[in-house]
Amino acid sequence: MTDNTSLPDEFALLQQELGRLTDRRFALGKVFPLAGLLCLAVLSLMCGYRSLSAIHRFGDTHPELWTQLKLPRSPSVPTLSRLLRMVSVGELRQALMRFALELALQRGCGVGVVAMDGKTMGGVRESGEQLRVLHLFSQESAVALDQVAVQGHLAEPRAAQAWIEQVAGRIEGLRVLTGDALYADADLCQAIVAQGKDYVVKLKKTGPNCIGT
Repeated sequence: MTDNTSLPDEFALLQQELGRLTDRRFALGKVFPLAGLLCLAVLSLMCGYRSLSAIHRFGDTHPELWTQLKLPRSPSVPTLSRLLRMVSVGELRQALMRFALELALQRGCGVGVVAMDGKTMGGVRESGEQLRVLHLFSQESAVALDQVAVQGHLAEPRAAQAWIEQVAGRIEGLRVLTGDALYADADLCQAIVAQGKDYVVKLKKTGPNCIGT
């Protein structure tokens, strides 16, 4: 990307959604716009720069991004730490979901079929443990809609149930949710019925004389 180019349309959409996040700083004395700083962090993460010092180095070695992101320079590690701590995780999650839904519409596919699956986040740790998430992925538009942190593999059905009860009904165009045998859970199925939807559990032979999910 050079100084005289514009951001790709999809990334410009992300910048627009991040620009809606609440900035709790006083207007006087602001140096780094919150949306630009968050966009720099996203670009850095996409390129494999995961730590705060790595994000600073990425920005420092790509000054052509500064104008596009309205940054005067690459933010220092203390600045990154201070501003990122101010961001509401819930608000950021909602902004990313709005971005994903709009992106699905722009790609002409809509949300359609969404796959539920557990993922272990390589290199991401909380309290010393690798972070595991319930990952919601729109197969038709190739967009990750949402991620929910879970405490281990067996906690995924409860996280899926909460997602269906609290989030799924607000997603226009969501037709089908798919998941593996772990999600053949009575409470989860009841949550689906409570939303006025149907579920199907596929059975298969697991041995000569037994049937399993």
